[in-house]
Amino acid sequence: MTYSSISDLWNKWNIRGFVLLSLSFQVFLILFAPCRKKIANRSIVFLLCYIRDRAHLSPPRQFAFWASFLLLHLGGPDTITAFSLEDSSLWKRHLLNLIFQVGVAIYLFVRIFPSDKSLVIPTMLVFLAGVIKNAERTLALNLSSLPRLKESMAYRHKLRSHARLKLQKEVEALGPHGHPGEEEAKHAESTVVKHAYLFFQIFKIFVGDLMFNCDEREMSRKYFYEVSAMDALRIISVELQFIYEVLHTKALAIRTKWSYIFRFVAFIDVAVAFVLFNRLKKHGIPKLDVEITYSLLFGGMALDVIALFMLVFSDWTVGGIKCFNTRSSKLASVLHKLISAMDDLRKPQFTKCKAEPNANSMYAVLDTPFIFRRWSESISACNLLSESLKESPRKMYKDNRSWGISTFSNKCCFLLRMAEKIISYFQQANETIAGLCGLRPRLMIANMNYVSKNPFIKELWIFIFKEVKRKSGHVDVKEIFEARGDWFLRDTSIEIISGTTFNFTDINYDSSIISWHIVTEIWYNQEKPTVNNEKKEFSKILSDYMLYLLLNQHNMVSAVAGVAQTTSADTLAKFSDLLEGVPMDIKELCERLYAFRPEEIRSPSVLGMGIGLAKEMERLEEKKWEVMSGVWVEMLSYAAGHIKGEAHVQVLSNGGELLAFVWLLLAHFGLLYKPGWGPYYEDSSRGRDFENTLV
Repeated sequence: MTYSSISDLWNKWNIRGFVLLSLSFQVFLILFAPCRKKIANRSIVFLLCYIRDRAHLSPPRQFAFWASFLLLHLGGPDTITAFSLEDSSLWKRHLLNLIFQVGVAIYLFVRIFPSDKSLVIPTMLVFLAGVIKNAERTLALNLSSLPRLKESMAYRHKLRSHARLKLQKEVEALGPHGHPGEEEAKHAESTVVKHAYLFFQIFKIFVGDLMFNCDEREMSRKYFYEVSAMDALRIISVELQFIYEVLHTKALAIRTKWSYIFRFVAFIDVAVAFVLFNRLKKHGIPKLDVEITYSLLFGGMALDVIALFMLVFSDWTVGGIKCFNTRSSKLASVLHKLISAMDDLRKPQFTKCKAEPNANSMYAVLDTPFIFRRWSESISACNLLSESLKESPRKMYKDNRSWGISTFSNKCCFLLRMAEKIISYFQQANETIAGLCGLRPRLMIANMNYVSKNPFIKELWIFIFKEVKRKSGHVDVKEIFEARGDWFLRDTSIEIISGTTFNFTDINYDSSIISWHIVTEIWYNQEKPTVNNEKKEFSKILSDYMLYLLLNQHNMVSAVAGVAQTTSADTLAKFSDLLEGVPMDIKELCERLYAFRPEEIRSPSVLGMGIGLAKEMERLEEKKWEVMSGVWVEMLSYAAGHIKGEAHVQVLSNGGELLAFVWLLLAHFGLLYKPGWGPYYEDSSRGRDFENTLV
């Protein structure tokens, strides 16, 4: 192919291809962008974010851009080259960019329209629609910025008071029909959404690291004492969905009366432009350009219809109708019936799962249909022993596993996973060369190479819920908030640890996690499989999950993690020394570790503490799993409570984390504590009676 032919091809398709690609990105995003909150797969999330950042032109702007090209094509041989630059995180820069784009478009129109006025009206109509869409996005970025959210949360007392009073009535309605101590879900899905919608109005203050007042705290505690564990999980999952949509979507901008009006105007503009262009004589326009124009106009209207459909059937609409509609009209009655009819579809579903290889019992795991899923319904796992053996941690599979989304995920991310593998091989080769040259091993672990995703076990959540609920009855909230395993041992009167071996308050939090991780691994792999030993399985799951947070979500847990990266790397180096190049599996490695005496490990050493603690666990026999599971829940709660709300909500766009659920669970049971405020905030200048008059 000659240079001239390549140049001709480029001149023919550069703008056409750019506009069609942008439209394709828009269609892809509106259909698949919600997957970010449902898939805990970094490759897919990266792909979605990559496409989002390159979907520069919304359909109305695509048409305005394309129409400019058509008019120039009719008026002369010049070629337009333009790029739309957006920054989705800084609304001020986005606003300046919008102003620049509008100015450039007006300049182009002034140049083009004197030569041909046939496309003036449809172009201006779609240009107006494009301005509305971009203004909506800029407003959404402004409203979703954390400073603006914190400001609105601090002063919206009336909305919070209204939500609290409504929830108090819901608690009274539960009365003797409540379900304290029960585990299974009892509420209809629309009722769960209604209650979560009201709780969201109060508990979104925790995103800005603020606190609720005494009345709100007591109301929440009373409510969560009355509901079952699974209903609590469902309510929190909907709350987190609301938070996700506030921070990661245009929810705040599109759910107002003016937004509905402007969206209707934008849709009508595009529809009228479609009719006018269809009636236009197109003798001077190439057939391919006409087809592309029709695609842009039809695509713009189709995307608006899809967006409207998603808006109508969202949790926001359900919550608003259930909370504020009295069914006094026929339309309201129809909407209530429609919402109730969808309850069974939207309700979380479960399937069975076997925790191989060291468990013979079946567990119920979340398995909601993907389209109705609110988070990934999975829990990640990392393991120091598996990492040292270059193996993935234990993987759990659902009984009815199908190819479905897994196949889609694997196919879409094949190239990304290959790139990750290549990078990993280069890292391993670099470490090998460094070892042969006598250089020191790496001092830090940025991310562990071997991570597993396991389904979320229902029984594990029930266990966590009961432990948090039991602690919520304790008077000293600060003591519970600061506990890292020591409170559980004192409360259960289990004396297992001598002061010379392990002290929770004398070592860093990250060292505690790694030490208990070693203890859990040693006993989980050494002990023979037993039937119905749930706490053994819970200990294993939480141990691997906490290590995953410590090493792969270190930006999230940096407030409590300390020097976990260096500590874990040092422990891995000690594992390598113990292996001595001899091939072995995890069970053999655990037996070898347990055979060591703590004093044989260079002191001070997290590995030495873990081995010593494992030896002391032996005399507890079966009770050791009660101890380990209780300690792990307490350390999970410590991390959840000490991490800022901003860090919790940032991971919602990556499939969500169990840690965020525990964070809100602690808040609902009144177990969060802030220095200077305590477990709640009481504004003495207002008073309770004055607050009630705001409603």
